[in-house]
Amino acid sequence: MRTSRRVILGSLAASFTLALGACGFSPMYGSSAVGSTLSQIRVETGDERVDFLLQEALIDQMGSRHANGDLTLRTETDLGATGLGVGADAIVRRFSIRLEVDYALYRDGETDPVLVGSTYGEASYNLSSSVYASMISEQDAQARAARMAAQRVSMQLVRALDEIHTRGPATP
Repeated sequence: MRTSRRVILGSLAASFTLALGACGFSPMYGSSAVGSTLSQIRVETGDERVDFLLQEALIDQMGSRHANGDLTLRTETDLGATGLGVGADAIVRRFSIRLEVDYALYRDGETDPVLVGSTYGEASYNLSSSVYASMISEQDAQARAARMAAQRVSMQLVRALDEIHTRGPATP
């Protein structure tokens, strides 16, 4: 009884794998996938703290800590905060951080970008009665927004690079 269940499950897994291969499915990340080219893209950001957080998140997300390819990702950020929750004492106690990221992918030696795009990352935090705790909460929210933006940038890069790879560069 057990062996027949194993055979059935094995057959189902094999047929599922074949079905995905037949429909053109390919993984985003892997040694032969377009996503592996992300590890060869260098990342350049601005000089602010949030830019450093974004750069670190992008490098971690793309696996490009030791990138040596011919592509460079350059970003510009805009950080804003919005008050969300007003208490009974008319003091804002909850804030939302929004990190807007405009990016461009450049090939070495070329002035026109290969790809441009924009995205954002959001996170919120509560104010505390302690100034230090409030500052740490805000910095944590900035780091979370940077990680979210980095994840979105890398996903957009994978999609765009896959499209360029399969269809060729877009012509105006």
